[in-house]
Amino acid sequence: MPWCSVIVRKVFGVAGAGHMNHTRYHYRFAWPSADWGSLPIEGGIEAAYKAELEGATDREAKVEEIRTRLNLLRSPFRSAEHFQVEEIIDPRDTRRLLCEFAEIAAPLRRTGPSAFSYRP
Repeated sequence: MPWCSVIVRKVFGVAGAGHMNHTRYHYRFAWPSADWGSLPIEGGIEAAYKAELEGATDREAKVEEIRTRLNLLRSPFRSAEHFQVEEIIDPRDTRRLLCEFAEIAAPLRRTGPSAFSYRP
C-alpha cells in the first residue's frame, strides 16, 4: 500500500516509528511546525535525567541547564535526517505534493484477491 505522511505537529516514540516502514513505498514530509523525536523535551527531561535532578541542589536551575543544552542539539533538519523524513515543506505546498505522490503511486494500485481472508 503506498503511504504518504505529513507530520504537522508533534510525533514521538512509537507514533514516529509508525511513519518509518522502509519495506513500503512511502514518503514522509514535515511542516516547519513539526516536532518529533524519541521523547518530548517537556516531561522527557524529568524521565531521562531523574537521578541527575534528584542529586541537584537547585532542581529548577538544573532542569533549565539540561533544557538549554538539549535545545542546542534540537534541529528540525537533524530530526528529519534521523527519522527519514524526505523533506521539510512549506505548508502551502502540501496539496501539490500529495497530488504528486498520488500520481506516482497510481500504477501500484491494482485490484485483485485479498492477501488475507476472513474466517466464515
